[in-house]
Amino acid sequence: MRNKITIIILSLMMVIFTSTSFACNFQISQFGDPKENLKLAGPQPISMPDQFGGENLLFPIIDVCKNDKSLEGTMLIYLYLENKLSRIQLYRANMQDTNLMDFAMNKYGEFNLPEGLPKLMWRGSYQWKIGNDHIEYIFTNIHDGHAEIIDITSKLYANTMAEYNAKIGKWLDSQK
Repeated sequence: MRNKITIIILSLMMVIFTSTSFACNFQISQFGDPKENLKLAGPQPISMPDQFGGENLLFPIIDVCKNDKSLEGTMLIYLYLENKLSRIQLYRANMQDTNLMDFAMNKYGEFNLPEGLPKLMWRGSYQWKIGNDHIEYIFTNIHDGHAEIIDITSKLYANTMAEYNAKIGKWLDSQK
């Protein structure tokens, strides 16, 4: 009996460790780290400074998660404010699947969708708070299609993000 319990526990541990070892860990830099700490083996990210004091570094998620083909077509966008990582976004547009939704539910937790509505037709958002991180999954319409977004920010940089978003909001209001 004791041997059976030991075998079951060891088997479960192997399954857990095997499944987590293949999971995509796209957060290759910590919140607050300078952009110089971002190290990629392949092509370097595209840098896109903006007029609000931010700098976005863009690169395909496949550069980081080479074994997860379900995320092909997803861009990683690291936003640096005052040269500190302040937001991570996964952006997937106009794909005929819900792979980013599935990824979010597997990584952060399931959420309910309306019964009878196909996942590709659902639009909305869901939020998780895990430790210091605020994670939001968004499925929205865009010009000529739809986009899935996972937006991750840290409570530690909430004030900086709020100031940045206020600058964007002020500019958007001025464009009316």
